[in-house]
Amino acid sequence: MNTNESLTASDGTAVAVSNRRSFPLRTLMVCFTIWLVATELLVFDQIKFNTRVELLEQATRAIRGPQLLVPTERPSNLPGAAKMEKL
Repeated sequence: MNTNESLTASDGTAVAVSNRRSFPLRTLMVCFTIWLVATELLVFDQIKFNTRVELLEQATRAIRGPQLLVPTERPSNLPGAAKMEKL
């Protein structure tokens, strides 16, 4: 038996750990940069979309004129002479 072949289990894991390549920091940096750029693009796209929606709503209000007020209460079914008072 060679001295290399007579490794115990703990020695084998130590060799395996030392032979394993460390996580490539370059890959991590590239992935993070891509994620950061994509996030910025999404944020700026959302800002641009919100601005366009706001401008479109302003243009729609300008075309239609003043908006109609929608009543928040149901109309009463009382005869025309009777008046209701709010409390």
